[in-house]
Amino acid sequence: MQKDVLALFLAIRKPSGLAALLAAAALLAVTAAAGSAAAEGNRITAGAAAAGLRPYAAAAAAAPAAPKAQANEPLHIVAVGDSLTVGYELGMNTASVPYGYAERVYEQALYRGRADLKNYGIIALKTPGLGKFLEAAADGKTIAAEDVQANLSTYPLAPETVAKTAALAADLKQADLVTVTIGGNDFTPIFDAIKQGGLTDAGLGDKLNAMLDGYIPQFEASLRTILSLNPKATIAFADQYLPVPAPSVINKAITQSQYDVLTAGVDRLKGLNEALAAKLTKEGYDVRAVDVSKPFRGKELTYTYIAKGDIHPNQYGYDLMGRAFADGIWGSYREPGALPAGTPLRVVVNGADLKGGNKPVLKNGATFLPMRDVANALHATLNWEPKTQTATIASNGKKVAFTIGANTMMVDGQTVPLETPAYLQTSGGHAYTYLPLAALSRGLGYQVEYRKPIATVFINP
Repeated sequence: MQKDVLALFLAIRKPSGLAALLAAAALLAVTAAAGSAAAEGNRITAGAAAAGLRPYAAAAAAAPAAPKAQANEPLHIVAVGDSLTVGYELGMNTASVPYGYAERVYEQALYRGRADLKNYGIIALKTPGLGKFLEAAADGKTIAAEDVQANLSTYPLAPETVAKTAALAADLKQADLVTVTIGGNDFTPIFDAIKQGGLTDAGLGDKLNAMLDGYIPQFEASLRTILSLNPKATIAFADQYLPVPAPSVINKAITQSQYDVLTAGVDRLKGLNEALAAKLTKEGYDVRAVDVSKPFRGKELTYTYIAKGDIHPNQYGYDLMGRAFADGIWGSYREPGALPAGTPLRVVVNGADLKGGNKPVLKNGATFLPMRDVANALHATLNWEPKTQTATIASNGKKVAFTIGANTMMVDGQTVPLETPAYLQTSGGHAYTYLPLAALSRGLGYQVEYRKPIATVFINP
């Protein structure tokens, strides 16, 4: 039976008004973005300084080179963490298809070559729970959701995901890139204390410092568990943003001095994360801290559902996270090319947008491309036999032949069933041969992935 994910996700009853902001902030969502921020990590406002929040002084490590797949293998991506790794949005249920930061990282990888994604995100997961999940995978043990974290089994798909420790271990061992978001759920007591009242700024700073001091060792243990399974993997992990907006005439959920303490705490965590990444990098690993705390700050109402009492990113926020991870992993974010009017989708072949005078066509649920355009994009050898109306394309050591209207194709001399036959399309008095993209690419041994959210088909050798 399907359950509303939101109803199951909230660890506290959904409040209203000012209390909603505090309850929403109670999870301090985890996010991402690349860059050095030691100076920002040292910035302590007057209110935070008065509260005794400790600054961080170490410099961040320089970003290593982009991760690379093994020879003749796709770039294997594994995502682990909490609801931000899941890609949860307000109103989602178990039938929803998430489109979060991890999916955007996957798309960015497809711009650069073959890739695949395995997502092990778990709603409501805390840092100790992530550690237990990873330890069970590393030890080759099966573990129940309640053994990972109390009440975790009440959240959608958590039991099923936790049960996959063997698959997680196998995927981590072959991963080229591991992304992580975790920690937001750990900080709930801070906001419970604020909501209850009577907490001084100094007391708030002490509580926050204690939580930060405990968080880093636990998180480091999780990273080391991943590295014990695969020391060659690139790990990109996110820091946290503060979703509650700054106090204003309308928003008085917290005081200005409390906001200063909280933002300084986010800054301190940012510095601690960068120090941890630098420490592990110095040991010879490829570990990167990425951050969106600064880009989110002041734009919480734009990037999250905080106005509705939920701290999760909306699509604008997840887009920011995807860009931040891409910057931290590859040093840049690839924007989808402009989609001309009347064109149903983009086609990206080996990282380059398909060029040609004729548009892709969607027919019977399949994508068709003009024969000569796709052959040129694949750098393939093309032969057209007008008598039999047969197109033969050779590339990647393989040869595929299509006959107009035939429900089979020939792949290296073998007959293969074809659900969507090639056809001729007339335009401007000329007839153009259109070939089924998926059948052609797979016949040649290429990867074909259609990403509906960005209306793009990726073809990679």
